[in-house]
Amino acid sequence: MYKDDYYDQEDLVYNDSDRLDKILEESKKVDRGHNNICIKVQKRDGTLKRKKIDVYTSSGVGSRIRDAETGEYYPNIVGSKDEDLFYKVNWATGECNSSNGSSIMFYISPQHFANHTNSKVSDKEISSWESKRNARLMEIEKMPKRNANSVVVK
Repeated sequence: MYKDDYYDQEDLVYNDSDRLDKILEESKKVDRGHNNICIKVQKRDGTLKRKKIDVYTSSGVGSRIRDAETGEYYPNIVGSKDEDLFYKVNWATGECNSSNGSSIMFYISPQHFANHTNSKVSDKEISSWESKRNARLMEIEKMPKRNANSVVVK
């Protein structure tokens, strides 16, 4: 008998998918910045429903900034002026208690935050953030360009 006689290919694909999901869930449990928080989502009939979403917090000053939705790390540092490039949120409801001790989340924009958490951000808040971000981008643009082969002499 051959191996194909014992297994159905569709079962293998399904089992592999289940295993992958289980590995992903296990990795989230050991991720010090991962949390599940509840948000309210409006159903079609107008009632509100609680829904859990995954979020990732950034650790303290000196650590790398982390995307709150994807968990991706950016080269930018918490506590630096580069924080102005991101929309910073402190989830202060008490349910965001990551083992890294932080409830601070960074998004690439207020709209990114609003979409991820089903929240609303005022136009005034968006405008204020855009001004702060643009000012930081202008500072970065004015900085002298360094290249890996150059030597800085003081």
